[in-house]
Amino acid sequence: MAGPCAGLFRQKDMKKIVPVLLAIIMAASLAAASDKAFFYYPHTKGEKCGREWLLMEKLLSKNGLRCEEVIPIAGFPYLRGNRAVLSLAPKISTKYAAHKWLELLRRIDLEARYAELSALPRRDLEKFCSDAHIRCYQGRIRAYVARCSAIIMGDEKSNHDFMKVLKRKVKKYTVNAKASGSARCFEDDQTLDGIAGQDVLLAIFAQPHSNGMSARYLEKRIMSQHENKPY
Repeated sequence: MAGPCAGLFRQKDMKKIVPVLLAIIMAASLAAASDKAFFYYPHTKGEKCGREWLLMEKLLSKNGLRCEEVIPIAGFPYLRGNRAVLSLAPKISTKYAAHKWLELLRRIDLEARYAELSALPRRDLEKFCSDAHIRCYQGRIRAYVARCSAIIMGDEKSNHDFMKVLKRKVKKYTVNAKASGSARCFEDDQTLDGIAGQDVLLAIFAQPHSNGMSARYLEKRIMSQHENKPY
């Protein structure tokens, strides 16, 4: 009797356990999917750069090479910041400030990325270089990555929801901002070795400097060009 009863018990027990296991597996899958790098917006000019960028993200994540001092932003894998920089998001209200803030986020990501790439195993680095069709030495890699970062951001900024979505994501991440990386890339995790110092943060909201060229001066220059045509 013990055998059939034990089998029946196992069947009943499994009926209860299987849904729980499936729920756990699905939750784990969703969590893993949310951690993967992706772009919110499709790319036109930056299509190739976007494709190579996601490959680079995959290789870095596979090797566990992530700077612990910076925080990634879901949907914007070419932008990163620390708590001080990300906390500025709600205060950004002008195009000038937005431009300066975005450039800082991009620069932080690039500096962290250079450190991460320099620690990438040679085999994976060569795979990235081969796919990107570039010579595999650090100077060329950095130039390519910086160029692609600029192209991708310029491409994505053409979408009218770009800043709105970015601010919303940054605000969400700032609430529970924590670094997920395991590698130390900056000596000073507060200012990121001066990249995100207090002077840099204040400069974001400073009024753009005038080049000193007045409208009257420009008028005179235009008139002189009309009077002295080079043809």
